[in-house]
Amino acid sequence: MEWSLGKARTGDTWWHGPLLFALGAAWGLQLTLLKISAGSSLGELGILSLSMVLLSLIYLAVLAANKAWFRPTRRHLKFFVVSSTFGTILPMGGVLLIADHLSAGLIVLVSEALTPVFTVLIAFLLGTELLSARRLTAVALALAGVGLALWPALAGTSRDQLDWLLIFAVVPLAYAIDCIYVAGCWPQDLRAIQVVTGEAIAAAAMTLPFWLLLEGTSGLPTTMGPGEWAILAFVAVSFIEVYLYFYLLKTAGALFVSYGCFVSLFAGVLWGMSLLGETHPQSLWLAVALVCLGLYLITARRSA
Repeated sequence: MEWSLGKARTGDTWWHGPLLFALGAAWGLQLTLLKISAGSSLGELGILSLSMVLLSLIYLAVLAANKAWFRPTRRHLKFFVVSSTFGTILPMGGVLLIADHLSAGLIVLVSEALTPVFTVLIAFLLGTELLSARRLTAVALALAGVGLALWPALAGTSRDQLDWLLIFAVVPLAYAIDCIYVAGCWPQDLRAIQVVTGEAIAAAAMTLPFWLLLEGTSGLPTTMGPGEWAILAFVAVSFIEVYLYFYLLKTAGALFVSYGCFVSLFAGVLWGMSLLGETHPQSLWLAVALVCLGLYLITARRSA
């Protein structure tokens, strides 16, 4: 199992397609499992802490198998803390907080649609990207898709529900900040497995003490219900997703990997329907189509 990132080989390989489909399905499934895990007895902080501890142990085992031990520098530690904060702690925490107020399908749709929108806008404000007509069209289509998807939920909502939706906006915003930060500050002297291990350990180190302080060992579940099993499934799917992501990134290229977001949009809605029995109006599929078109315009721009 090799986790180092070399020059991408972009030749056509028949198994890249099925693996990309599996990657997109895993992205959609992760958020659905987080919603289910919110029903466990651990609470949001406990779910986050336990997930990161388990993932850290798995990544450390892979690190050992690859003989990739390293001594982190102060620069590495700063990167791990910032990236795990915006790429893991804030998004996971936001999903867990909103889990009772938004369907899994809408959680996936909103996060997948608004992340590239916020990324483009932040990059523009930082002066690293220009807002072309194509990008503005892509942003407008993505926002229209989100508005169309959320309209049935927003119609007649109370102020309290609107507050929860504003809280959820932290999820794509945090992902966008993480995308820009990782793109500019990725430690080139580390391999992929070293980076993901450092991020997982940093997330565990920042959340576990607070959970133990508030709950102690009494916070551990005594029985295994659907929420507890969902946590274990989330950890397993997260590991598979990370491995597929870096494998395809190395062998097929970043542009090819970016197409996984289209799969995740449909997968997130379908996972919610199959695992949670969610139902959606037909307008949701039009919203998905608008978001996919917006994402395509952004992705095609990157290719150009």
